[in-house]
Amino acid sequence: MKWILGILLTVVVVVLLIADARSQDSQVAVVDTDDDQDQESEVTVEDYTQSKKPVDISKVFIPTKEWQVIKPDHVVLPGLHFRINLETGLKEAKLMDDDDGSEYQESVERLHKTGHMAVTEVVVSPDTPKPQDLNVKDKIKESKRAELMRENIIEALKNIKSDESLTSEELKEETTKKREKFRSYKELKKDFDELNLTMETDFEIISRLMEQYSKAATDDDRITILEDLEYLVHQLDNAVNFVDMGGLKQIVVTAINSTSDSVKQNALHLLGSAVQSNPKVQIAAVEAGLVQTLIRTVAYDSQEGVARKALFALSCLVRGFPHGQQVLVQHGGLEVLRKVFDRRDFRSLPLQLKVVSLLHDLLVEREEAEGERRQQLIRFNINEQLATGGWCPAVSSLLAAASFDRRDRRYDMGAALRNELPLRPDHDTVDKVIAAMGSMVNVCRYQFYEALPLLRHLAHTYDDLAYKEQFQDNDDGGHALFRSLADMIQRLVKNIGQRSEL
Repeated sequence: MKWILGILLTVVVVVLLIADARSQDSQVAVVDTDDDQDQESEVTVEDYTQSKKPVDISKVFIPTKEWQVIKPDHVVLPGLHFRINLETGLKEAKLMDDDDGSEYQESVERLHKTGHMAVTEVVVSPDTPKPQDLNVKDKIKESKRAELMRENIIEALKNIKSDESLTSEELKEETTKKREKFRSYKELKKDFDELNLTMETDFEIISRLMEQYSKAATDDDRITILEDLEYLVHQLDNAVNFVDMGGLKQIVVTAINSTSDSVKQNALHLLGSAVQSNPKVQIAAVEAGLVQTLIRTVAYDSQEGVARKALFALSCLVRGFPHGQQVLVQHGGLEVLRKVFDRRDFRSLPLQLKVVSLLHDLLVEREEAEGERRQQLIRFNINEQLATGGWCPAVSSLLAAASFDRRDRRYDMGAALRNELPLRPDHDTVDKVIAAMGSMVNVCRYQFYEALPLLRHLAHTYDDLAYKEQFQDNDDGGHALFRSLADMIQRLVKNIGQRSEL
């Protein structure tokens, strides 16, 4: 390695000689001395302008305080802050933080006047300084410095020792020293093995969790495992692997039949996450009979939390999956879900709204479907079941919960104590009910006709709220919300009003 040090020393000396010649467009030309010239002659560095480089003024880069992309044909003057954007890979530049751009602008103006850029050339010549340029002290100082520099260079060149001059033993010793600085792959692997540092794939983690679930002794342990599995099956491949390893039967079905409501809820959440937008898992779930299981859980489970999770899983299973919707209809799923509206306590309102949202999504999906998907969806007549299954009055009855009342709010609390529907639910309830009625209006127009007075009252109320909201100083989106609901209700009123024309 000594020869490398020698070369580096030589480079450093040369750099010292040309340090004053740094410039973006500078060129370096080294002029060799004549053979008959004295070896002790002094060396000087001279700068002069060799040529003029024409510049296209329209291509001059104009910087600002913000980063700008430098195009390939841009002419960039010195004095800027440069960088490479790691996201785009493009070169960018801007003014220095403490630079107002005045100096750069002056350089641009000079370019406008001259139309060219000077190119500085640095020449290292053997000529001694002219007597008129140096006084006696300077001459002595320059002579000593040049002499010392030459001696240092000659001494460094003498000490350079190439690898070719090394003996075999010396080369072997150098190689051994280099190897001692690094560790082999086998040594590193052995150290990692001793630390028990191993990386598990998702497949291995799922397999381990399933094995742990079968051996879990407490419900808390089962819940923790179900939560970990639910996190993993969000990835489509992991969900497919979970099914291929028998996860539906071994984990989901077993957990749904548990006596613990918390275990049931987590298992249903796991199922919903696994089947969502995953056709392979949806098919496996339908073949495992989980559509029927979820229908029964929604309709008959006494715990509202379990019923809501079951409806979540059912919605994920049948949305965007025509075969799942067909199984839902063929097994009387719509009739069973309609019974949810027979519960008259306000605690069932969230579940009823979720059922309404599912029904609305299925109807919209049928309207927007095209091609083969549309042919699959129209094979089972869902409209007929809506008209004859009591869905029309069930959905419109939720308008009572979505209405406004001027009576004292204490009545709401009294209604809650008597398990009645409250008078002032949030606006999301209105949105969901009106949207569902809008998708069902062609089937339920006659049944909805009786709800026209209440719908007109709601439209007037939201018109008034939208009008008042637009004059508020800090509008947080209330005006747009109320205006949208008012327009939606008015369209529904207009569609229902077509009954007389029919």
